[in-house]
Amino acid sequence: MEKASKEHLVNDIENRLDDFFDESTPDPSTAKPTVSLEKLKSVVLSIDWEITEACLTDLISETDTLLPHFQEDRIPHALLRMLRAVGRYVRRHKAQAHPDAIKRIMSVFASLEKMIGDSQMTDALKKEMVGKEIAAFKKLKQQVEAQYGEAAHAQKANGKQTDGNVPPDFKQAMNAVEQRLNSQVADLKEQLSSLQKELDNLRTR
Repeated sequence: MEKASKEHLVNDIENRLDDFFDESTPDPSTAKPTVSLEKLKSVVLSIDWEITEACLTDLISETDTLLPHFQEDRIPHALLRMLRAVGRYVRRHKAQAHPDAIKRIMSVFASLEKMIGDSQMTDALKKEMVGKEIAAFKKLKQQVEAQYGEAAHAQKANGKQTDGNVPPDFKQAMNAVEQRLNSQVADLKEQLSSLQKELDNLRTR
């Protein structure tokens, strides 16, 4: 009886571990409703054609609408938060925004569209894609900081007062994305480690 109970626990833990990396196609009866990116795509294409207040507002509105649908899907959720953060930054600073900000909007959306459109994409490839976007996101943050630092230096040389700080909304939004993703990854690793230890302990008994 004790042996059967132990085997049951081992199998249960193995199934829970497998769930973290399960890439099988879900049963149609339990699959989540498909979320369309068509409206967001239309907005992004409009921004690529002409950067307007209305397009940027629509971008932010569409990301806000989509975010709840990806609450449990961490990687697309992070990409959507990046889109919203950069959109807010460009809308606030318009012509003064760093020129690479629009490139980031295009690139992040392209990664998101590819990820959502390919149901066979592995977690490893998704993580690689989002890793590149985060690296580019951080680079943009550094470029914005440098841009404002240079502007502050120039204004100071002309006798004008300035604090030379990066816009708080942009900096905070980007930091929030980084912190959230890092926290989620750390939490996932901790759960996996805990489950693996529990499994190893049962097998050695």
